[in-house]
Amino acid sequence: MLDRGQGNEPIYYGVDQLQRTNETQLRDVEERHDEMRHLESDIVQLHEIHRDFAELVTGHGQMIDNIESSVAKTETNVFHGAKTLGKAVELQSAARRKRIICGVIVFIIIIIAIIITVVVVVTKKS
Repeated sequence: MLDRGQGNEPIYYGVDQLQRTNETQLRDVEERHDEMRHLESDIVQLHEIHRDFAELVTGHGQMIDNIESSVAKTETNVFHGAKTLGKAVELQSAARRKRIICGVIVFIIIIIAIIITVVVVVTKKS
């Protein structure tokens, strides 16, 4: 399509329009390419974040396992400590009873000794 304008110059509308269409398509392709690069970069960052998060979860999982193990050991130790403390209370109570009994026996022996002494002294005087 060749047309003559005012200055008798040929104007190629079809070629000019085709060139503009090609330039527009090229810009669109370049924009999509840039968007794809940006998307790829975002995906790589997301992958790195996911990997870091997985490492943190693994590390914290081990810490939680250690804490759980420590809690279980502490529970066992507290149970044994309570049992031992109960036994110690029983032994202390038994020891206190034995001391009281020994004190009463000594007191009775002293009383008997005093009575015997008084009886012997009274019988010697008479």
